[in-house]
Amino acid sequence: MSKNMNGLADPQSIAEIILDVAETEIMPRYQSLSESDISEKQGGEVVTVADEAAERALSQRLSATLPGSTILGEEGYAADPSVMRRLEDDAPLWIIDPIDGTKNFAQGREPFTVLVALVIGGETVMGWNYDPVSGRMGMAEKGSGADYNGRAATMAEPKSLADSTGFCASTLMASELQPKLMNLRDTCEKMNHPHCFGHEYLDLIEGVADFSVIGRLYPWDHAAGVLMFSEAGGITDMIGGEKYQPTTLSGLMILATNLEIWQEIKSYFD
Repeated sequence: MSKNMNGLADPQSIAEIILDVAETEIMPRYQSLSESDISEKQGGEVVTVADEAAERALSQRLSATLPGSTILGEEGYAADPSVMRRLEDDAPLWIIDPIDGTKNFAQGREPFTVLVALVIGGETVMGWNYDPVSGRMGMAEKGSGADYNGRAATMAEPKSLADSTGFCASTLMASELQPKLMNLRDTCEKMNHPHCFGHEYLDLIEGVADFSVIGRLYPWDHAAGVLMFSEAGGITDMIGGEKYQPTTLSGLMILATNLEIWQEIKSYFD
């Protein structure tokens, strides 16, 4: 991945901010949370003091790195849903998921990652995905490729769907899709959900997994990962064939390492 092609942010400098925030705000609290450090936000999802502290730190440091930019964070949205309208603004926008996989983190287990994306004009131009436990880091810049642990990221050798492993959060899918998901699960080698979209994207980049079917499209879960996976050569289209954008907030997205698997998975939902 080339350096600072968009003229706005140096990818490595942002990666260092993410690593530092993870080291200072997240990992000291991992497996050390008290009951009072964990609460429930609107919608019943879990949030911890580590999520809140990491989002504050990332917001401050990323805003300072790019004056005039704004923030859309998962925890900020939970407090004020109107911040989603920032996706429609012209100002550069940082999209932050301070701990993707909070439920896992709160239970003292993996996986969880830190996700950051830079969006301009409704389009993701840069993205970062960091696993603080394993040290895996994915970075991408639109038009310049993706890096995984310091090397160029590419897709693994194509497989048939029957030999493929993948992900789907079936509990986040509409009830009418459940029989179709069961048919897909019976066809492929393995399909599960680690309760962490960031982990899914890293496994897809690494070649550990081959596809993902996604029915919940919060931008902090997917903006960075979709850019990284697509820049590495993966297919990241909505089921109708349109390209995913961070402004895409509903629908069904299929990620696949090759077009043949993507088309075959799509056929299950036609």
